[in-house]
Amino acid sequence: ADGQPADRLNAAQLDELRATLGAAWPVLSPASAAEIAAIVRVIVPYQGPESGHVSTSSPQAFGTVAMSRQPDRYTCAETLVHETQHLKLCALLDLVALTRPDDGQRYYAPWRTDPRPASGLLQGAYAFFGVSGFWREQRRAAPEPEVRQRAEAEFARWRDGAALVVETLLGSGQLTEAGHGFAAEMALVLDAWRREPLPGDALVLAQRLADRHLARWHADNG
Repeated sequence: ADGQPADRLNAAQLDELRATLGAAWPVLSPASAAEIAAIVRVIVPYQGPESGHVSTSSPQAFGTVAMSRQPDRYTCAETLVHETQHLKLCALLDLVALTRPDDGQRYYAPWRTDPRPASGLLQGAYAFFGVSGFWREQRRAAPEPEVRQRAEAEFARWRDGAALVVETLLGSGQLTEAGHGFAAEMALVLDAWRREPLPGDALVLAQRLADRHLARWHADNG
């Protein structure tokens, strides 16, 4: 991710971070909360971009998640899910190869502005597989009507985005036998999720955002 660790937090900033994490925790499903608690050991405050927010994790510092100031508790919970997915996959990759050596091919990912190698594509697919599941849960679990509405569109966008990337991976020739099986299992779940009905306005918004991202990616990358 772009950026770098923030300077040492003052007391007020530390209290804000604790409050954000404390508010985000009840948003997580019990399974997600248990998973994150078992894996994440360190939260590193990160300098955010001029607009939006950023997070990152690394296999070289397993159990560590760096993230900038989060705008709300649902985004914070989503960030924890997202980065924990990356950490889980990094642990798996220490045990088994899922992609073949890079052959130079680069692919579109609906959450990145740059073309990605198959290894990066797999990381993103697994992260947004988790993000899709998070928003799928919030469609009914969130007590706020506006969050449930947001969840419908987020779920629509990221289940379709993850499914697109998994399909790309399965046809890339860049997966090992184990990697093909791993991606195929994701595809089965995503196919089932894509059959779940959603409100028309959520589908329209998700498609509009996806189309806008793809158009910008083509303009930047050809």
